Amino acid sequence: MSDVVDGTPQFIRGVPHPLPAGERLLWEGAPSMRAVATHVFHWRLFVAYFAAMLAIWAVSTEHAPGSETYVASAVVRVSLAVFTMLIVLGLSRVVSVTTWYAITTQRVVLRIGMVFPMSINIPFRLIESAGLRTFRDGSGQVLLSLSRGNRIAYIALWPHCRVFRFTQPEPVLRGLDEPRRVAEILSKAVADAADADTRIERLSGARGGAMAMPAHAGA
Repeated sequence: MSDVVDGTPQFIRGVPHPLPAGERLLWEGAPSMRAVATHVFHWRLFVAYFAAMLAIWAVSTEHAPGSETYVASAVVRVSLAVFTMLIVLGLSRVVSVTTWYAITTQRVVLRIGMVFPMSINIPFRLIESAGLRTFRDGSGQVLLSLSRGNRIAYIALWPHCRVFRFTQPEPVLRGLDEPRRVAEILSKAVADAADADTRIERLSGARGGAMAMPAHAGA
């Protein structure tokens, strides 16, 4: 049986069954391709790298500028740079269209998988803490730290996880256009679902523009 709003069962996009009784959908959305390209695949670093390599080659090459060999070499290098950027943008597009995040009154759901779609359910009781990181372009991400003994495979989460956290992977809701709003929804949902003796703390001023939220919920 599903929770019904206005007589209609609530579904999470991509999940065939409705939400269980008593559980409500609070927010759902997909990552922005622009934000994924910028903060996950770092397209600007690729541009800077290829621009530097082309400049170094142009200065150090023995071929005369404008010669047939010079032009051919330049075309090859520019083509490689363009091809690499197309891969980066293509991956960003695939991630954005194959990902769907959701927050309910009981859990966080990650519908992910560029090749093999899967749904990862993270009940609030498994969340040890959560953090918000925002970037200058207005986008951001919400990071989740799971309690010890609860582990999701890094390869299953990638790229929706913190980099290099292999032993205890931390899920990340990436490429959010309204990261603060999503963080507030999650914070309130965890607080509402917590046991009466559970203390929810909000910490501000964390490194990297993050806002940590230790959240021991008894959902």
